[in-house]
Amino acid sequence: MILIRKGFDGLDISYPLTINEDLASKLALAQEVSANSAQNGLTGNFQHNGLMMTVAPTGAKGGYAFRCDSGAGGPFGAIWFFKKPTGRKDEWGVRVSCRALPLAMDGLAKTRAHIEDTLARLGLDYQPGTESISRVDVACDVLAPDLAPDRGHFVASARSGVQEISDNILQINGRSGRVETITVGKSPGRQVVLYDKRAEVIKTRKEYWVPIWNDALAVQGLPPLDMKRRAHSAVWRIEIRAGKSHLKDKHGVSTWGDLRERLPKILKEALRQVRFTVPASDSNRARWPNHPLWVLVRNALADDMADLGSMVDQSIISEMVREERDEMLMRQIAGCLISRAGLNGVSQDRLGAYAMGCADQIMRAWQRKPDQTRERLAQARAKYGRVKE
Repeated sequence: MILIRKGFDGLDISYPLTINEDLASKLALAQEVSANSAQNGLTGNFQHNGLMMTVAPTGAKGGYAFRCDSGAGGPFGAIWFFKKPTGRKDEWGVRVSCRALPLAMDGLAKTRAHIEDTLARLGLDYQPGTESISRVDVACDVLAPDLAPDRGHFVASARSGVQEISDNILQINGRSGRVETITVGKSPGRQVVLYDKRAEVIKTRKEYWVPIWNDALAVQGLPPLDMKRRAHSAVWRIEIRAGKSHLKDKHGVSTWGDLRERLPKILKEALRQVRFTVPASDSNRARWPNHPLWVLVRNALADDMADLGSMVDQSIISEMVREERDEMLMRQIAGCLISRAGLNGVSQDRLGAYAMGCADQIMRAWQRKPDQTRERLAQARAKYGRVKE
């Protein structure tokens, strides 16, 4: 059982700021482009003072008119939410939801610096200490090939507010008789989650976690994972998710300073009040000892975590994501061609010629409308962060 890495896996934060009319107009224009181009999978682009964001065709609940991606549709960057200026003070006009990958790569300190740099570029007068953190997720990835979790091995202390781990606060997911996820607790409170991260990576094609794990293993002088063999790559993630009510009502956390000061206590309390144990003969389950996995994680999360990050070259991750999306788009193209051929009664021996004919049709359609083609290509390049010719 080896601790591969620890770090932040999610962060939501709001600011008592409101964009000005000029920014709102630019965002509205990009949003309109996205709405008109939605059928083509394209999005409008917002550019301002060195920033580039893609703008979704719709906003989000909570009164946010605009939903933007500072990662140009890639795994880096964050999701930004903006309310329209109304002339009256709106306490929380800007919200940011940080992705797991950039948090893993940069750590908390750099993530905060990126956010505050973006606020400055947007011309927003941020005053430190006015922010409101509404969610934080912390995770440990552990190589544990022999782990076979059982819901009955989770024990909650009386002080956790959960006298017994019952069905209304526990979720279990899995397949083929093997448990893959056990979640204790509910949002917006606190959740403690144990899940098979290897299975998730394979299922969701998020292979970019593999070089991050291998880099962390190399630092420890250990060999890379062999993802083709479960016995050599069974990575389990233990995640503590603290939602808004848990952070604010129970621990008084709103600001960055609050989080840094109180996070160690929040994590320690979570792992003490919800425990993964080794069954014993004692009929009192509260006296069952902690599983070695829980001991490992508790020790790992006892230290400061603000500056954790990965040394993996970001370009490696970006190229992996680009290749995965390229393969996905090719599968979609091939699938659509097969469907269209079937619709037109094309036999298999004529399939190649039919595909070439479709390509010729598409080329002629592009040539008939060169300005529209140029604009759509520029939008697609911007969406995937491929702006340079």
